[in-house]
Amino acid sequence: MKNHADEKDHSHTCNPRGHSHAHDHTHPFLHTHPHNHVVAVDGQTSRRDFLRVLMGSALAGASMLELAYHRAAWARAAAPDSNSNLFGIQKVADGVYFAHAHPQAMLNCNAAIFVRSKDVVVVDAHSKPSAAASLIGQIKREVTEKPVRYVVNTHFHWDHTQGNHAYRLNGGKVEFIASSATKQLMADLSVARMKASRDSVPQQIDALRDRASRATSAAEKAFCSEQIRQLKAYQAELNDFTLELPTITFDQSYLLQDPALDLHLEFHGHSHTAGDVFVFCPQARAIATGDAIHGFLPNIADGFPRLWPGTIDSVARADFRYLMGGHGALQTDRTVMTSQRNYIEELTSKVEQGKKEGLALAEMQQRFTVASLKSLQSNGYEEFLERTSEQSNAHFGKMPPLQEGVNTNIRDVYTNLDRV
Repeated sequence: MKNHADEKDHSHTCNPRGHSHAHDHTHPFLHTHPHNHVVAVDGQTSRRDFLRVLMGSALAGASMLELAYHRAAWARAAAPDSNSNLFGIQKVADGVYFAHAHPQAMLNCNAAIFVRSKDVVVVDAHSKPSAAASLIGQIKREVTEKPVRYVVNTHFHWDHTQGNHAYRLNGGKVEFIASSATKQLMADLSVARMKASRDSVPQQIDALRDRASRATSAAEKAFCSEQIRQLKAYQAELNDFTLELPTITFDQSYLLQDPALDLHLEFHGHSHTAGDVFVFCPQARAIATGDAIHGFLPNIADGFPRLWPGTIDSVARADFRYLMGGHGALQTDRTVMTSQRNYIEELTSKVEQGKKEGLALAEMQQRFTVASLKSLQSNGYEEFLERTSEQSNAHFGKMPPLQEGVNTNIRDVYTNLDRV
């Protein structure tokens, strides 16, 4: 396989099919993605606009005080003594680390960190630049002083790409790598989806204020207040934001060679989106899988339900022990991966049969219950999903029932059944 590590851009034209538009905001079990950004020439921002973009100034007419506030927030996130850690960093193997995202009002993805001979490769970039800046600071404090040289976007969704800009702020040369399909999807859909997520914030704040007014405990009021603070910060940061497109793209595979760690970036077929890539490190027997394989219920809104199980089967042929998904905890065996694969296959089969029988969507959602799905009842998958959701999502009190996420999956399989 050819080593492209020092090449600048290998973009290819593509026409990914079946993209959906913005949809519902994050469900605690499902993790859906509404979002976007303003595209600059070649995905880059001008030097003049750089700080304005990176600092998330509130509006075009932001005051000097507002700009200073955002600059200070960025400085705090990356400071050596910062206590604003948004990730728990876990050593997986020599040179490989897993950054597990802590619960936030606006969901962040996990990240995989590969420390090479002279630099670092990070997989995925979270829901906002300040979150990526926080991880950059943690890498320097907890892992290595080596610079981040490459950022891989496993797919186009907002909580994996909106933080790309932070790596430009880091000062050194950085390249962003993704599949050709992902670059096209980012160019086509990212701005609208970012706006959808940002524009959903006022409604969420109103709901939290209403909840706080009815809260019966100081703890619940404090929870609502903190969630409102985080939502306002997210909205302010994204009010003036420019998309950072991939600078290196590929269709099927891409190799980053290094004396310490080789990284094989591979497209195995349609799954969570039209362009998901997997990052496999044979020396460490570790793989980063984005949201195509992770610890939540699968998000099928942009997905390919018939093809997804086969894509997982293809990935499973690699010799890996550690699986670093886009959400949920580090996986050290293939139980969850297999359960997710079987769940998608079973649900797709049931929806297909339901369509043949003339069942309406609402009838399917009543019939295909958590208790009736063998894949959820096998190997403790239902309990795993409930536990992971409890641990990974910001909440106060009981989580919504798993059936709500299953019903969303049924709807998306129903819509996307024949997507190829």
